[in-house]
Amino acid sequence: MGASVQEIDINQVEAAALGFVEVLIGDAVYSQLENLSFQSAWDKLYAGCSWGTVFQSRAFVDSWYRIYKQRQEPILIVSEHKGRLTGLVALTKEHGSKLVTGAGVNEAGYHVWLSENDLGDLFIREALHELTSRFPQYKLLFKHIPPQAPLAWVEHDQKLRKRCVLRTFSRPLMDFKTPDLIIQFNKKSYRSKITKLRKLGDMRFERIIDKEHFVSVLDELNRQFDFRKAAMLNITPFRSEPLKKNLQLALFDQGLLYVTVLFVNEKLVAANIDTIGKDNWVFGVGINSHNPTFGKYSPGIVSFLMLGQRLFEEGVEVYDLTTGGHSYKEGLVNAHDQVYELSIGGPNYRVKAVVKEKLLIAVKQRLRQLGVEPYKLRAQWMQLREQLRLLNGVGSVQLLYTALFKTKVKCYTLPHQLSDQLENITINCLDDLLCFKQKGGALTRWDFSKEAERRLQAGEQVFSLSENEVLLCCAWLSATSGAAVISGVYYHRSGLAVIVPFLTAVARSVGPHAVVAAEDTRLQRILEGAGFKVV
Repeated sequence: MGASVQEIDINQVEAAALGFVEVLIGDAVYSQLENLSFQSAWDKLYAGCSWGTVFQSRAFVDSWYRIYKQRQEPILIVSEHKGRLTGLVALTKEHGSKLVTGAGVNEAGYHVWLSENDLGDLFIREALHELTSRFPQYKLLFKHIPPQAPLAWVEHDQKLRKRCVLRTFSRPLMDFKTPDLIIQFNKKSYRSKITKLRKLGDMRFERIIDKEHFVSVLDELNRQFDFRKAAMLNITPFRSEPLKKNLQLALFDQGLLYVTVLFVNEKLVAANIDTIGKDNWVFGVGINSHNPTFGKYSPGIVSFLMLGQRLFEEGVEVYDLTTGGHSYKEGLVNAHDQVYELSIGGPNYRVKAVVKEKLLIAVKQRLRQLGVEPYKLRAQWMQLREQLRLLNGVGSVQLLYTALFKTKVKCYTLPHQLSDQLENITINCLDDLLCFKQKGGALTRWDFSKEAERRLQAGEQVFSLSENEVLLCCAWLSATSGAAVISGVYYHRSGLAVIVPFLTAVARSVGPHAVVAAEDTRLQRILEGAGFKVV
């Protein structure tokens, strides 16, 4: 039976209010972005859309589109009625990829569409029908849709329902509209962290609003972030993608970044780059970093606490710490709600996704019955994969020997006649540590980064030498009192020629009674050949 006259009339009225839907791709997008009336219309639509976030603002999207122009193809779907912009969704597709996602990709905390509030369902349905007909073999991903966005159409639209998979995620929030958060900030455990850090010397927490000041700290801030991510996830976002820094600078110019830094004795120990939203929201979508040499003082937590207090004083209503499941967030927040992830594929995508998810759940349950935690198994597999990659850089015999035979550590004293004429040795230089190259040794970058972070947080000092973006060698000085022992010696195959003068210079800088601990047979042979004496 066909639709009733009343249903047809309602649909016709809605369609008339929505207007004409158009898909713009590539150069057509950049051309439209130059149109002053379109710019004004986008700004007005964004301001009036109750679920739109700063990541759908023209200021953010335009900046991201232009910076990533050589890598990404922009897609805009717009609807217009009688000269009025009634709907807009900003998307992107990496060149050569069949994945379409929200503009900003991982730099955007939320992917969602803009429309006049009473057209939220209708616009996105029509936009997606246009997009799926234009790209029938592509997958579309909206990563993190805010809870206010209309999503009833996912179940009610019969054509799209079979293509859509909707998932929910918990979102941690600092809700400053309730007084309990400020009480929480004053807990003894939190105040003691601030007190311990303040005892180290002059502590200063401030917001950066000057561009020159921002530029002066940005490289160090990003360096600390990369170092933490290398240890946690084996990635270095800013070293691997220089365009990220360009976006930071562009967004700062647009007034979209809320940047705070924590100094102790003029040394940068922690920082946050957050994103300023509308309606008194600040999004923790940017970066948070800390100096690992201050790790035992929890500078990252102190920075979050002081940031929360400042946001409250400035009248911010909510600080959105975004999803991710990080344990430190749970100790800082006082509220949660749900956000959504929407993926859209081919005609049978939903059925396939449901079957896949049920199979995955069953496998995880079976693993737990066998006493195996899935996340630990995944971590072990990732670690093994990195180990296997070493076979491309060193001979399998060397790797097997390293794995099977543990060399007895020998300690050596420094011969007086050796020269230490070696320049450019640095102390606690994260840049040098980030220059570690996995190829050419029997140690993965992940293992190296985790060990380096552990040692720095324990208070050890690292001496290092790098050249042409390659860490040639490094060695660690323990923080414990007593004999000055230089241990954890690492050298790249390109650093073999300088390892003796490097260790000589380090030992002499440490003191007359320093000893060098050698943990592998090759280093032991090199040191003994150079005249080092076994203790």
